[in-house]
Amino acid sequence: MDRRDVLKLAGTLAMTSLPAVPLRAQTRRPKKVIVAGGGIGGLCCGYELMKRGHEVVVLEASGRTGGHVRTIHDPLADGLYADVGAEHFTKPGYDLYWGYVREFNLTPLDYPRRERILRFIRGKMRTDEELADPKVLAGFGLNQREIDYLARHPWWDFASLYLKPYVESFRDEYRPYDAGLDHLDQVTFTDLLKKDGASAAAIELIGSPGSALHVIWHAAILKLRGVPLWPPHVFRIKGGNQVMPDTFATKLGERVRLGCPVAGIERGETGVRVRYREFGRETQQDADYLVCAMSAVMLRQIPVAPGWPEPKGYAIRTVPYYSHSRVVFQSRSAFWKKDGVSVNWEGPEANLGELWQTADEVDTKRAVLLGAAVASASAADTLAAFRKYYPGKSDDIEQVLIHNWAHDPWAMACETIDYPPGDLVKLWPALMEPVGRVHFVGAYTDNLNWGQEAATRSANRVAEAIDQA
Repeated sequence: MDRRDVLKLAGTLAMTSLPAVPLRAQTRRPKKVIVAGGGIGGLCCGYELMKRGHEVVVLEASGRTGGHVRTIHDPLADGLYADVGAEHFTKPGYDLYWGYVREFNLTPLDYPRRERILRFIRGKMRTDEELADPKVLAGFGLNQREIDYLARHPWWDFASLYLKPYVESFRDEYRPYDAGLDHLDQVTFTDLLKKDGASAAAIELIGSPGSALHVIWHAAILKLRGVPLWPPHVFRIKGGNQVMPDTFATKLGERVRLGCPVAGIERGETGVRVRYREFGRETQQDADYLVCAMSAVMLRQIPVAPGWPEPKGYAIRTVPYYSHSRVVFQSRSAFWKKDGVSVNWEGPEANLGELWQTADEVDTKRAVLLGAAVASASAADTLAAFRKYYPGKSDDIEQVLIHNWAHDPWAMACETIDYPPGDLVKLWPALMEPVGRVHFVGAYTDNLNWGQEAATRSANRVAEAIDQA
């Protein structure tokens, strides 16, 4: 198949509804598959292959499954918990993920973390009402067209003013080059805003140094799926989002092997050989197929023979990621409610980029706030940032925890960021394409880098492709 055929197949498979559990006899021939990586994508792919009757082993380098879906309980008090990895899911938008929520009888909870958001713009806290006030908007330096738009649309939809003329050109979410906008991969979204008459203030607020085509394509995918540009209504799983990968792992049972980092990959026309360490000793396994379900950052470090062909090699080496720290505040009470203050925050500063409450269903007077910070932030830095901006007087924070993903030896990379100009055509669809009997799973291998949904979409696509091979 040529690259466009691969794209078409991917689109078809990705949009297929969650399959029912098939009988083993329905599988053409049971295949032996090694899944390298026990995050949600690898576990989901292993589970789907197991349901289709294939022999599966999942090799996870760390001592736990879940990857970037991680819920901590200790040292929090009173049964409180915090998701220090994947935060939430949406409806619509996480269609396959919701299928697993139902299949496993998990309990989804409304997550009001995006209600009554206080946005810090140029150092000042702004409410939704203020961000629809023409006088406030004029004070930012926005032009009249932008002011009129924001008077009718929520602040989070601001970029749609400039995106809308372009997103209408997309018909297939897996085929970005059919829109006739390939030239926009050569300029930044900031450049495009300038060309289209955006004010300097708008460019400051919504501009991006990433490829304009990449930014537009992501917006077009959301439109095709019927999802808002920034979904205001989100959900989480009761007990923590890690319940989902934990359930996959339980279903897979002894097929999951922890503490088994991959040390080398040999690929051939009829199968693969994977070298890995187990209990400090190197061993190897042969299989019909390999599913690489680790981040590209980790994949770059593993010797492969023969080496990856271009453009796959370029894509693996180049796809850009970010890393950050998750901040956890434990307090003696939900003190902000007494003060009448919203703690749904966005953008105070690098040491506290976001804030919201979680685990509010736990029966205790204590409370947990979650936030995000740059990887270099310390607990003292984040607490100082909170106290700098919190407008109330009842602060009774008693514990601050920092989970720095940059220090995780196996899951340091978070989601990818907008590709630099000129790189989209080099990275897509190369990131998702198989190389012989090696397939690739994970958020970075899907068209929309939305964590748990992108991981499960890629997992289903690969499981179906291997099953049908």
